[in-house]
Amino acid sequence: MSRNGQVDALEPRTLIGERIILAPLTLDDVTDMHHHAQDPEIPRWTTVPNPYTRDMAEEWIKGAVQATTWDKGEPIWAIRQSGAGTFMGLFSLFRAGDRAHEVAYWIGKEFRGQGYVTEAVNLVADWAFRDLHAGRILWRAKVGNWPSWKIAWQCGFKREGVWRGVTMGNEVTDQWAASLLPGDTRSPRTPWDGPGPAAGQGPALDPSQPGELVAQFHRTYSMPDRLAAGETPTVDYERLNMRMGLIGEEFAELMGAVYGPQARAITEEAFARGVASDEGSRDVVEAADALADMIYVIYGMALESGINLDAVLAEVQASNLSKLMPDGSVKLREDGKVLKGPDFFPPNVARALGLDK
Repeated sequence: MSRNGQVDALEPRTLIGERIILAPLTLDDVTDMHHHAQDPEIPRWTTVPNPYTRDMAEEWIKGAVQATTWDKGEPIWAIRQSGAGTFMGLFSLFRAGDRAHEVAYWIGKEFRGQGYVTEAVNLVADWAFRDLHAGRILWRAKVGNWPSWKIAWQCGFKREGVWRGVTMGNEVTDQWAASLLPGDTRSPRTPWDGPGPAAGQGPALDPSQPGELVAQFHRTYSMPDRLAAGETPTVDYERLNMRMGLIGEEFAELMGAVYGPQARAITEEAFARGVASDEGSRDVVEAADALADMIYVIYGMALESGINLDAVLAEVQASNLSKLMPDGSVKLREDGKVLKGPDFFPPNVARALGLDK
C-alpha cells in the first residue's frame, strides 16, 4: 500500500455507512455542490472561493471525476444520504506525512446537526486505519470553527493546541489541531468546551497555559482582570479577602486529601486566625513571589505524584465554564464568587488521571 512511507495511487471506492454513503463525485453533483457553496459559512471556514460559480463547481468536479486526487492517494468523496443518494457535502482525506492523513469536510446547512459528518469521520477513520495502515489522522480548522471541532471532539480526537500563521488558500490563519490514533476510543475525551447552554466564551485553549484558562474564566463571567487592562499591580482591592479565602479553601482541601479531615479542620482554623490578624501590609512584590513559588511547587508535587495536571486543568476548566445560568447570565455570591447554575457538571478528575476504567 505504500512505498518509502508514501501512499500509492488509490482506486476510487465507495464507503457505506448506516445513514450515509461516501462515493466518488460525478458531474451530476455540479448543481447541488454549487447550491450548497452559496452558504457564506462554507467559504468562511474552508478554501471554497467566494463568490463560487457553477462553472467553478463543474471544473473542480471534473478534476475529481478524472481521479487525479485518487492518483495522489488523496480521496475525495461526495457525502450522500443512503437510499435517495442526495448530495449533502464533501469529504476529503489528504496525506499529511508518513502514515499520517488529514480529514477535511463540509456539509450543506440543511443537513447540519444530524450526525452525518460524524458518521463520515468514523467511516473514513475505520477505512484509513484498516486499509491504508494509517498511524495518525489529523484534524485542523480555523480558530473559532466550533461546529467542525464538535464533530472531531465527538469522534475522540485529542486537541493538540493551536498552529499559528497557517496559509489556507489566500489567507494566513491560526488553526486548532487535533489527532486520532488507531487505538483511541471514538467518544469525547473531555467535557465539551465550546458554545452551548453550559459553555464558556472564546477559543478552546491549551491546558498547559493555565494563565490563559483563568483569563478565559474571567472573560466569561465578567470578572476583573487588571493585567489585561494594563493597570498597576496591587494587592489592595475590594475582592482581596475573597481571593485569599479561595486559596485558603483549596489548601485546606489539599491538607484533608493528604492528611485527613482533622488536618483540614486545623488548617481552616489557622487560616481564619491569620485573616483576623490582618496588619494591612499589602506587599505586592512579596505576594507575586509567593504566588509564583506556589505554582512552581504545586506543579512539582504533581510531577512527583504522577498527576498530569494539564489534563486535570482541562477537566476543571470545562466544569468551571458550565456554571452559567441557562440564559447565559452569571449568579454571584455576596463576596463575588461565581455560583453554580443548573447545567453545572463536576470535573471528572478520575478520567483525567486515567483511573476511571
